[in-house]
Amino acid sequence: MQYDSRGIMKTSSLKHVGQLTMVLMVSSSLCMVPLPAQAGEVKSAELTVATPAPKDMTATTSPTAPKAVEKKPLRISFNYLAAIGKGHTTPGALGQLSPAMEAMWKNLPITVIDAQGNTYEVQKNLNLHCERTVGNFANGEKVTIIVDDSQIPDGYNLSWESDYTYPKPIKNYAQFQAVVDSSTPIRISLAQMKVKFDLQGGKIDGKSDSITNIVKRDNTVDFPTDPTKANLVFGGWFTELPDTESYRKSGRVGMRYYWGPQSPFSDYSRDWIRFNDEAIDPLYDGIFLLRAQWNAQARFNANGGEFSDAKTEKDLSVRQNSIITLLDAPSRTDFQFLHWHDATGGVHKPGDTLALKLNTVFTAQWKQIRATVTFKNSDDAELANVKVETGKAIDTDTLKDQSMPEHPTKLGYTFKEWSTKKDGTGAVFTGASIVDQDTTVYAVYDADSSSTSPLPSLFPPTSKQNNTTAVPLVPRAIDAPATPKPQNVPEHPKAVTPSSALSTPVSLPQPAVLQDASDRTCQSCRPMHAMPKTGDESSVFAFISMMTLSLAAFVGVRKKKRASAKR
Repeated sequence: MQYDSRGIMKTSSLKHVGQLTMVLMVSSSLCMVPLPAQAGEVKSAELTVATPAPKDMTATTSPTAPKAVEKKPLRISFNYLAAIGKGHTTPGALGQLSPAMEAMWKNLPITVIDAQGNTYEVQKNLNLHCERTVGNFANGEKVTIIVDDSQIPDGYNLSWESDYTYPKPIKNYAQFQAVVDSSTPIRISLAQMKVKFDLQGGKIDGKSDSITNIVKRDNTVDFPTDPTKANLVFGGWFTELPDTESYRKSGRVGMRYYWGPQSPFSDYSRDWIRFNDEAIDPLYDGIFLLRAQWNAQARFNANGGEFSDAKTEKDLSVRQNSIITLLDAPSRTDFQFLHWHDATGGVHKPGDTLALKLNTVFTAQWKQIRATVTFKNSDDAELANVKVETGKAIDTDTLKDQSMPEHPTKLGYTFKEWSTKKDGTGAVFTGASIVDQDTTVYAVYDADSSSTSPLPSLFPPTSKQNNTTAVPLVPRAIDAPATPKPQNVPEHPKAVTPSSALSTPVSLPQPAVLQDASDRTCQSCRPMHAMPKTGDESSVFAFISMMTLSLAAFVGVRKKKRASAKR
């Protein structure tokens, strides 16, 4: 009889169709129960019968206590790389390590944490096999191993060996999980490794030579500053899976991995695994090759417009010689997008594809389809903004809601025209003027003919004459003057000759003197006019004018009387 992994007996296949012969040896206390086929199994003419596995004939019917789980001390072994590019050395007994390395291994701090969170410090002593032991654990139990990497020698770093599969790394190489197997110790490995940085034509501090740094205790390596290269952008340090049969099957040929200052390194996980073509990065030499990637950057300049996300510039960085698709056109008020233009004179449309070899700026090119005419006053005050189709005039384009503004007004002036220059010397602008671009025009005025300028000053003031208030030319009546007494005029006056007329004393009206502000009792002697102040040329002019007019009036009266006497 044959039993499967579940302890169920199998019968032989019957080859005759329609005939089934079975010989069953079944205890009278058991029933025959067919089992369904498992998922993924191939159906055949076999009949599976539920049959218990043979019993131990010596067993009694009394219940037995569960067997105790066997636990044993966890063993931890050690190996190290004696020289870069060589294999790891694993001591099989005490005395096979140098005294310094054996002392280091014996005292290296190691902590073990079981599944329940209990912590165990590995003893600082070695057994005959140069192993260290700790606690008691059952096979299959999962534990966490923590190594104090600060205590390992200079030039060394922790490593994982390829023949060990640890279920879950936790923190670099210094902390990991392992499954207990009493037949095989958990191994702690020390490695030596370098990382080579190939600048791929770039430069650092003016030098293009490769840089090689050693992996440190914590499995990291010092990365150089980013290199530079003309018309390209540094894109990081990479490895690229080569064209091998295994990578072809998995479809990973050419896949790139990128490395940085936080990336952990060790010989087993880096230099012993093919990350690059072996022709450029030999395996097992203790040197891991990283290459500089160079990207070409495409910058899209909206050139006065903006993209749908309101940005005015956008950058796109890809690996050099990669194919890119040019961005959609931005938008710009009053303009029509024409195409993308590069520095070499190339013209491209949105959606075009091309291989980006170097950093390239794509600038949006526009055609203005509407312009703005700004109307301003002579003092630069903005009066109106009018849209007009480029190449057309305000009065003749299709923008019916846009028209010339009304003529502005200015006190004492009459609007004359609109000019392209503030001082009126520019071209005259009207509703029929052709507009090709945004334009500003200014209002020009003529002074009204009714406006007069002030009388010139007869007597310029001296430096000490500060009072420039003029006395009015027309007398202002403060109070009515006293009525003069009538005079007796002879019926036939005596003829008077012009010479005698001039020699005869004449009583001329005298200018009134301002009354003291404190004297308010004499209403009849209140003056009509104020005497002009000394140095006030306007007041002097008024006084002389009054005297001239009075003298002219007197002479006129005298002539009239003489004429009457002759008759």
